[in-house]
Amino acid sequence: MLFFFIFPIIHTLRLSFIDPNNGLYTLNNYFAFFAKDIFYDSFFRTLKLAFFVIFFSVLLSFPLAYFICFVIHRKFRTFALLILVAPFWTSFTIRAFSWQLILSDKGFITWFINLLTGYDIKLNFLYSMKASIFGLSLFGIMLTTLLLFNSMITIDKRLLEANADLGGNKFTEIKNIILPLSMPGLIIGSVLTFIIAVGDYAVPTLLGGGFKPVLAQLMLSTIKGTYDLNTAATMALILVFVIIIACVPLLSLIKQIRFER
Repeated sequence: MLFFFIFPIIHTLRLSFIDPNNGLYTLNNYFAFFAKDIFYDSFFRTLKLAFFVIFFSVLLSFPLAYFICFVIHRKFRTFALLILVAPFWTSFTIRAFSWQLILSDKGFITWFINLLTGYDIKLNFLYSMKASIFGLSLFGIMLTTLLLFNSMITIDKRLLEANADLGGNKFTEIKNIILPLSMPGLIIGSVLTFIIAVGDYAVPTLLGGGFKPVLAQLMLSTIKGTYDLNTAATMALILVFVIIIACVPLLSLIKQIRFER
């Protein structure tokens, strides 16, 4: 762990504080990052992408996990989870290129819409922020659904029976029992989804097109273009700092669980 994780982080931290012109330690790299519009915009574009991915992942994964856990028969749960996970057994690159074919203006979805309407309609969806959100949300939905299902499946069914005996309906059951008790899975899923979305390079490149780059794309292009390791290290440390902040709810949850135990 020291060799493969701690030492590279320390080296990256050191590079981010070194002025490439004179080799002295300084904060100029961080000041320069927020002074340039392209860096500043990419930083907030990255956060925007990550928060939208979390929003759609939570919005769709909760009813999906509820359906798998409480609606379908228990003997079909394993099959339902298999269907959920199976698409992610293939190569990530193959999945991304497949979605390029599907979401393009000459893809299957456009062809089907034109077939139904009789009009030549262009989606203009591929190579946009919307496509990046879509691609990352697919993974976020799978991950969050699994974690939510793991939390929901441990809920004591007698609590649900007590809710029904006391005159409660499905809304009170979800609001007062299922949602609070599945909150650990929801928080962990959201945090992990945020970490993946904020640092991902492939989806914004293959589906987003890179016309409005996120921070990971800008970091790699800086290394490949000018080999400015100090600027790239600054971007990397800013991403690490953002991820650490995102992990605070997860750490609080872990402390709470330990305290309750």
